[in-house]
Amino acid sequence: MPKIVWINSTSAPFLDDIAARLKPFETRSRDMLGSLVGQRVIFAESSKKQRLARCSADIRSVRKVTTWEEWDALRPLHRVPVGNDYDWKPWTRVKYLYELRNVRRLRPFRIPVTGIVPHGRSWAEY
Repeated sequence: MPKIVWINSTSAPFLDDIAARLKPFETRSRDMLGSLVGQRVIFAESSKKQRLARCSADIRSVRKVTTWEEWDALRPLHRVPVGNDYDWKPWTRVKYLYELRNVRRLRPFRIPVTGIVPHGRSWAEY
């Protein structure tokens, strides 16, 4: 079963940036994608209206970031805008950055609501 990683692009063009190879790191506040390291995954919009698959990539590695300074220095790679909902907050203790390689645009296709096996809110099998 192909793996689908959901990307919320409502506050910034994260999925567009991944597809254009401008965002080589996907970020999460918990190690939600660690089990996908070494695998090829499909990236799709997480909106229930959209659910549109747009690209695929290999998740090469995971990097644990534990300081704001390191997070900020990596900003050109993770592309989370300053002040965005996904940015480092005063109470943040860790962020996980997943390195993406071999990104390929896909001919966009809709992911059906049925027929997927969710693994939390971050990814699913299709």
